[in-house]
Amino acid sequence: MTDDSDDELSAPPEATLIDPPRHTPLWAFLSRLLLRLEAWLRSHGGTRLRAGIRVFWAAVAAVGVVLLVGPVINAPLTFDDITSSAKEATSTWIAKDFSAEYDLQRHDDGRLVVAVTERFTAVFPDDVDENSIERVLASQYEGHDLAPALREARLDDRPVDARVETTPTRTTYVIGGVDRLTGSHLVEVRYDLRDLAYDDRDTSSDQVPQVLQWDVFGPEWPHGVSSSSLRVVVPRDLEGAFARQPSAGLSWLLVGGSTTMEPEDAASDPLVYEITNDQNIPPHGSFWFAFRFDPGTFAMPGPSPLFFIQAYGPFVPLLLLAAGVLFAFAARAVAWADARGRAWFVPESQPRRGSSVALDARLWGARRTAVLAEALDAWRRDPKDPRLTRRLARAAHRAGRWGDLLPALRSFRFSPAWRAQFERGLRTVPRGFVRDAFLGGAFALAVLQLGLTRQLSHQRALTIEWWPVAAAAASVALAGVILAVALSARPLTREGALAREHLLGQRQYLELTSAAERTPLRSADLPYVVIFSHPRAAGRLLRGLTEREGIDRRVGADPTFLGGGRLAVRACALGLVAGAIALAFLTTASTTAAPDQAAVLDGIAGSSGLAVTDADIAATLRRDGDGAGRVEVVETLKTEVEANRRVIPQVTRVWRDVVDGHDQGLTVESITVDGKTAPFLQTRRLDHAVVQTRLTDDWTGAHVVEIRYEMAHPIARDASGERMAWTALMPGWSWSWRTVDAETEHVRIALTLADGRGEDLEEGSGWMDATPSRPDAAPEPLGDDAVQSGSETVIAFDARASDEYSPDSRWPSSSKYAGLDLRFASGTFSSATPPSIGHTLWAALPWVIGPILGAGAVVLGLVGMSARDRVGVRRDLARWLPPSLVIAQVVLVGWAAGDAAIEDAILPVVLIPVVLSVVVAVVAFVRTRRLAIVTRT
Repeated sequence: MTDDSDDELSAPPEATLIDPPRHTPLWAFLSRLLLRLEAWLRSHGGTRLRAGIRVFWAAVAAVGVVLLVGPVINAPLTFDDITSSAKEATSTWIAKDFSAEYDLQRHDDGRLVVAVTERFTAVFPDDVDENSIERVLASQYEGHDLAPALREARLDDRPVDARVETTPTRTTYVIGGVDRLTGSHLVEVRYDLRDLAYDDRDTSSDQVPQVLQWDVFGPEWPHGVSSSSLRVVVPRDLEGAFARQPSAGLSWLLVGGSTTMEPEDAASDPLVYEITNDQNIPPHGSFWFAFRFDPGTFAMPGPSPLFFIQAYGPFVPLLLLAAGVLFAFAARAVAWADARGRAWFVPESQPRRGSSVALDARLWGARRTAVLAEALDAWRRDPKDPRLTRRLARAAHRAGRWGDLLPALRSFRFSPAWRAQFERGLRTVPRGFVRDAFLGGAFALAVLQLGLTRQLSHQRALTIEWWPVAAAAASVALAGVILAVALSARPLTREGALAREHLLGQRQYLELTSAAERTPLRSADLPYVVIFSHPRAAGRLLRGLTEREGIDRRVGADPTFLGGGRLAVRACALGLVAGAIALAFLTTASTTAAPDQAAVLDGIAGSSGLAVTDADIAATLRRDGDGAGRVEVVETLKTEVEANRRVIPQVTRVWRDVVDGHDQGLTVESITVDGKTAPFLQTRRLDHAVVQTRLTDDWTGAHVVEIRYEMAHPIARDASGERMAWTALMPGWSWSWRTVDAETEHVRIALTLADGRGEDLEEGSGWMDATPSRPDAAPEPLGDDAVQSGSETVIAFDARASDEYSPDSRWPSSSKYAGLDLRFASGTFSSATPPSIGHTLWAALPWVIGPILGAGAVVLGLVGMSARDRVGVRRDLARWLPPSLVIAQVVLVGWAAGDAAIEDAILPVVLIPVVLSVVVAVVAFVRTRRLAIVTRT
């Protein structure tokens, strides 16, 4: 092989030098590593090593397949597993008089150490054949290494040597193990646990306490318990660091209960908290306690190495694939690059000896023009053959157009000329250890990542929940890139590089002689002009030459070809369906029922556990000096707060502050509990105003809550005048104000119209009677509820739950909005604003989109059926767009009328266009069948 510098020295004066490729330092470095690795592997092994590498990746893929379709490793117990174990409680020993003592100590370094003493009587039924007692503890908890240390184990009041078995996440103490155990045996286990507390965020109070929450029975407890007790010893100096009162409880599946723990002697040091339970607990029950301390009470260790392995280890395949992509591109650019030729070329007037137009098109990489060049070359040999003439005319008609992209690429890649490159030694397929690693590793790592994702889906998320799924999708994409790069690498050999340099010389000669401008259709140079030209330019050139040759353009007519117009029709059809699906899934129609209070509060921690027994909601509508309206509201709520809640109950209120697109500007000014200001946070959920307190400690029992809020823009303007819609209570209000032991007994809602505004009320004012599914229901007349006193008018009702079912009861229904819908004459308030154009259009969209799409389907179907030739764009209009418009309408029927009742006007508005569209689409599809096509020539 000749050196590049020697080639340059031997180049003739008229030669054009070819600059060597200049790769980036990163590509060069990565490729150098790959070349060295390939050389090292070749020097240390042959066929056996290559087979070993393939076996290794096959084993990795097999592991991934097992993880993907095999059993779940360490699968959590299901509901059926736990219930079935209760039926078989006597199949193993039973714990009687289980007691556990936890002695909390804060060492000098600030770390928490808990000394644990457990005592219980293990009762072995007669048909149980076991010779040991196992106590399973968690050794990894919330990212901490608990480092369990056994201090002593006793069996029947005698010290025994317990066998310690460890796994990455658990420690098991095995007591006994020789003779079969029968009858009752007293067991005592003493051990220490470190760093049992962890930082946690209380989503209801938005605090970050240090939490010691522990299940006494441990992660695996397949034994029934006849009675149990818990004792926690806390140094007195830690009591002042309590963020909440300690609690403890029992649970089994959906059944459970909890209680607040109180010290036996509040003056003692240390403090002792104890709880006992006389009830029987089935296997796999939970006996837990929770102590919450102020931030910084204990020194916290960093996450254990196992935590990082569990949290981020499953993403190692993704990282390897990401690195593999870089190496694959580097290999493609350098290691698998085309071989070097002479590094120069001279003008060439004749094709290379022994070559052909088809072969040269593949060597040059003329993917979009190879078909046209081959058709032209074949026509030159026999211009009188009508088939070759039609082939040339069609190729010229298609060249450079979008519809020819895939056919041209397919013809380029699967032509006999492509295979001829390899048969003649012009191109080669890279071989070697590194390429095998790319192919095997990409597939194996992608399968492994999918298997890990499936396994993680059954476990509690340690990090962000959607990471595993995103990692699996990214891994598949990266593996596809690596496989595509490795499999598509087909570099030129030395002979191929020389042949391509000859083509560079031909191109230079044709450019110097302006062959594209003067070459006739029958010239031997024209196929190469086509190869070197841009696809669209080549198509224009050949179409002009064929016309001058006397070839009718209609000869190139191809009913099966998808031109720009036909592709646009198909793209529009798919876009209509995709747009309808996106609109239905990403937005909520204005005709959809609004959410009730339960839907808005769903998932908000602390929104339950508080009952409102008495609600007095008083509002005042005033007009400022500039004529603007303003509403001030005071809510006085008598509440009962439940005890023993894992999450602190918070005062949580929801208001509808956007009515028919008008934002009323609701702002909460203050919340007090028993006269003391409480911190709160105002947010928005599902387009509703939400406020929630941020109380940091338990506040059980009866309390009086006062909420003050203001609506700065309560007045809206519509076609009939001005309107104020004040929603005091949301539908579903009674459910969120109820607990097991208390519910709402009294409600009063009142609005005071100050400054003589009561005289401005017009007909149509009244109490709201609307529901989320009937937002336009007319209000109930005020009747005698409006009382005028001087310049003020008070509209109010006072109702009790005991009178709910009496004929004249004013008790607000939990399925409706509770509030006032008042009408005023235009000009009463200067701040009244009309709805925005955007809201008006959005509100009208469900009513107009169905008729518009239906009309479009009918018109396009009729236009398509009227086409004379039934070929081309008009035929596609009839066969593609009406069906796609039907599908779009079907999708949007659920979006626009999903909550509609049978008598709602929206139903015929969306269903009639669908029916008409279906009829037209079917008729148009039948009328434009291929059997009816007649092509004029």
